[in-house]
Amino acid sequence: MTRWIMMVLLVTILTYQNTSGARCRFARSSASQGSCIFPCRCTNGCHTTTGQCINGGVCEDDQPSGHGFKWTDLACQAGNVAYAKSASQSIGDWGGTFPAGRAVDGDTNPSMGAGHCAHPDTEWGKNAWWMVDLGDTYNISRVIIYNKDSEDKRLDTFILSVGNTRERTTHKQCASHNGRVPAGGTVESQCRAIARYVSFRRNGSPDSYAAGLCEVVVIGHRHITCSNCPTTSTCDDIIGCDQCDPGKQQPDCTKDCEPGTYGKNCEEDCGHCKDGRPCDITDGHCTTGCETWYTSAICKTYISTPRLASSDKPDVDRISSSSVTVRWPSARNITSGEETHYFYTVWIKAEGGSYKDMSRQPHTSSTDRFEAHITGLQFNTHYSVKVEPYRQQNDISEAGTSTGVTTFKTRCTAPDIPTVKTLTVSTRAGSNKGSIDVIWKELKSSGCDNIVAVVIYYKRQSSATWKKVPINSHGHKSDTAECQLRQVRRETYCH
Repeated sequence: MTRWIMMVLLVTILTYQNTSGARCRFARSSASQGSCIFPCRCTNGCHTTTGQCINGGVCEDDQPSGHGFKWTDLACQAGNVAYAKSASQSIGDWGGTFPAGRAVDGDTNPSMGAGHCAHPDTEWGKNAWWMVDLGDTYNISRVIIYNKDSEDKRLDTFILSVGNTRERTTHKQCASHNGRVPAGGTVESQCRAIARYVSFRRNGSPDSYAAGLCEVVVIGHRHITCSNCPTTSTCDDIIGCDQCDPGKQQPDCTKDCEPGTYGKNCEEDCGHCKDGRPCDITDGHCTTGCETWYTSAICKTYISTPRLASSDKPDVDRISSSSVTVRWPSARNITSGEETHYFYTVWIKAEGGSYKDMSRQPHTSSTDRFEAHITGLQFNTHYSVKVEPYRQQNDISEAGTSTGVTTFKTRCTAPDIPTVKTLTVSTRAGSNKGSIDVIWKELKSSGCDNIVAVVIYYKRQSSATWKKVPINSHGHKSDTAECQLRQVRRETYCH
């Protein structure tokens, strides 16, 4: 019968990094690994820096459960490092039915029918093999194998080897076993090595073409060297350096920060760099600049949208025939320290018209009231005014919420300068007193319905002081008006 070999892979469950966020050293609890380097192995939570058990907790039980396995050593990080890892095996008649991953599923049930045993096999005369990828380099101390309950010959004579590549032929032998393991029994081998892959191979038996592996337990802890730790750092071969230089990540300070993280121990997330580019791994600055509405060297300061309320209606005063002064309060939601990114626009429209941008005023933190003097208005016209705050960055601006609307009316223009039509001086005989009659054209004022009052000034020729005589609008006569000054000296006149 033709036999063939293929690889069966399981999804690696345990991971130690997450490129989407800054890393922590130890998870807070066994239920929340997140992007932390080390999982928490304590019953009541872990200290996130040292990994020590807190709240009176102790190291958790390890897999396979019910067999006395516990996480041990510093920060409870030594234990079964093969559980739920990716495994592969030789496949013949039986191997495809009983896949490799069943030997690291945490269940030691020795019955093949229970579905928790692997069954590597191959052609007659060849040696069946099985291998686990630990996912990282580990300091291994021992390997425990659980046999199936139906045959002892399926675990008779084998070799354990270790290596750092998937190529089994490069692996170095670390332990061997000669003799049968009782059906349903276990065998423990001392296998002291530093490796990522652990491989099992039947050897020297007529039945070496097949094996029954109901669980393979590899006891060890991550292998960490201290040679790259800063001189100010402390290091342990289980949990590594307690501090790394900016741009390097724990545990051993050999790897650069993952994209999107930076700083000491890679504990900081990058800001909002332009075009989604990663930041500098040492200090976090964005070499390409910031995304729109973010600023600062590390692009973490958000330029928020300014707000004015509808109840913040602008005040208007100093209204003339062509101008007005508008005042309004400071906008809310201004990002502190980024005042230069904000300005105000005063919008004005004439009755029946459209709003026009009449003035732009920069925001400043030195005042809570702003004003703008608007010119170029039409006389005797009804207007509406509102103020809109903006945020701006480079050539981009965006409006926030505006004030309510205030209405006002411009004044009429100043009256025409009167043109004297007739000036008559008369006196009574024998008296130095007389009267002056002044007649002028009707006065006009653009936009005004009438003239409220007319004032005529007169003075002696020798005097520097003018006197005035007010004439109200009722003194107008059709297209002329008259001014009569009685009992004044001859030399006085109207002006």
